[in-house]
Amino acid sequence: MELTRESKQIIEKLYHGRTHVELSIGVLKDGAAETVRLGPDGKRKEGESPVYPAGSICKIFTASLFAKYLTEGKLELEAPLSRYIHGLPEQYYPSLRKLATHSSGYGGRPYSTWDAMKMLLRMNAPDGLFRVNPYHGTVNEMDMMRILADTHLKDRPYKFQYSNLGMSVLGYIVGQVSGQGFWDGMETYIREDLGLKTARLGNTGMLGYDKKDQPCGCWQWDKSDIIAPAGALLASVEDLLDFARQHLDGSKPYLEICHKQHGPGEKGFVSGLAWRLEQGTDISWHDGAAGAYSAFVGLDRKKKTAAALAVNYGLVDTKELAFSILKAL
Repeated sequence: MELTRESKQIIEKLYHGRTHVELSIGVLKDGAAETVRLGPDGKRKEGESPVYPAGSICKIFTASLFAKYLTEGKLELEAPLSRYIHGLPEQYYPSLRKLATHSSGYGGRPYSTWDAMKMLLRMNAPDGLFRVNPYHGTVNEMDMMRILADTHLKDRPYKFQYSNLGMSVLGYIVGQVSGQGFWDGMETYIREDLGLKTARLGNTGMLGYDKKDQPCGCWQWDKSDIIAPAGALLASVEDLLDFARQHLDGSKPYLEICHKQHGPGEKGFVSGLAWRLEQGTDISWHDGAAGAYSAFVGLDRKKKTAAALAVNYGLVDTKELAFSILKAL
């Protein structure tokens, strides 16, 4: 893989002040995938990439299974969530499309003011956000039902407002349709439909590092975490590239629906089904952050190219590097 001068300069900036970098980069062009691993010294390493926590990239996996069920007639895009979650009081509930495009009105929930204060205290504790998953053990199925019942929205358009809850409710519904629950249903989909080798939900022993260059463990998740559909994915860069390839090559026609505009956006993009569609280009993308890890996957729908990367440091601007690589392909 030959990187441009611009990409090399961005990588040099990424390495500045960081002494334990494990950076993996992958590109897809003309149907062929190529990956490179860069170690702490910036030199290339042999072998496949590690399995990284991919954070919110989990959302586009959730949306992909959602798209499959849409085309199979098991779910309806404009149906309210209450059609699939029973026991909720009679009131307005947003559609599945609005959940998938962060335009449901739920915004930063599930946190009440008090919950948000507790979350901030956890984040600012000595372990901090890099080590403690603020979503683990905080919202179970009963909590989700309470939040949905107590949140009174109106039947009107809402602006794009990033919502882990909205995507997680969608994942919960997808899990109900699978008959296995989200966690097992997604792992079955990853293994049997997508055929990915290493991608899974949960935890890894790979060390990440915080802004002080101190080691951190992976965020912890388990099957009871309702927010898992929004961020519990682990994957190698090879698997992220393979996932992108399947969105490009037509082998799974239902994935095309993910890359049509279904909702509003912000800062230069509109919303597909979870994917961000960069305006003025044919690029679909999503990034991910999970404590001390950062990741990105993006694809050019016209050129049939893709780029993916992951690094074991938090708060890294993966988009800058990935876009420089994508646009050079």
